[in-house]
Amino acid sequence: MASTKKLADQEVSHYVEAGKIAKKVRSQFMPEVREGKRLLDFAEELEQEIVSLGAVPAFPCNIGRNEVGAHYTPVPSDSSEFFGGDLVKVDFGLHLDGYIVDTAFSVALSSVDQQLVDATDESLRAVVEKLRVGDRVLEVGKMVEGVSERHGFKVIENLQGHEVKRYELHAGLSVPNVPNSDGRTFHDGMAIAIEPFLTYGFGAGRVKEISTTTIFKSPSPTKRDGRPALSSFNGLPICERWLAKLPSKTPSRELEQLRRYPILVEEKGAPIAQAETTLLFEAGKVRNLVS
Repeated sequence: MASTKKLADQEVSHYVEAGKIAKKVRSQFMPEVREGKRLLDFAEELEQEIVSLGAVPAFPCNIGRNEVGAHYTPVPSDSSEFFGGDLVKVDFGLHLDGYIVDTAFSVALSSVDQQLVDATDESLRAVVEKLRVGDRVLEVGKMVEGVSERHGFKVIENLQGHEVKRYELHAGLSVPNVPNSDGRTFHDGMAIAIEPFLTYGFGAGRVKEISTTTIFKSPSPTKRDGRPALSSFNGLPICERWLAKLPSKTPSRELEQLRRYPILVEEKGAPIAQAETTLLFEAGKVRNLVS
């Protein structure tokens, strides 16, 4: 088990302020998930709002429609729009000086999927309300699955929460959403993204990769790989849309040389809902940063 780390006041301040910005962005953009809105416009506007509020996007805005669980961000040529029957997941993150807050929400554009969205939100609330410093990682999966089963839904078992550290989106600890045997504990100094994904009983309860990739991992700034423009993203995820915003022209083919985050879809094509917040474990208490 990693040793307890006391965060400096400035580190806590960065996390708290980043959480406030994330909450504001989430509230502003939930109503923007509406029929006829272009996905590309939505993602660009959300990322621009993060910047206007003084933060930096920690990764490209993920938009998962229906069976898409994770890792899709609009490409420059994407002309698609939200449809009236979509179940939409919006996953975004931001950072202040590398201190990341990760959050997500789901919007059902049809009443058909509202119960699934509500159950997913409830499963996240259950964890936020009950989790304490010193609790074991395995408690999260018990709570999420308990809520899911009570409502007749199924947990996506191979999508997990994760620890975040400075400039590290997925850092060390993974947090399963199903019962497991992980006896490690949450301790002071940790920032943990809790993100349950639920689907219908007819689904497989798992996601699989498809061949399309729209998100890539930028190179670490410590590597001397001849790509200083991409290294400026400090190892965080990037996308083709962002290359056009760099001061120097960076060809999109450079992305092909980077680590990929393939799009993930439900194995049987069942719609997925997601909810996410980041919790800060500090001074013996758990703070919901996007409360």
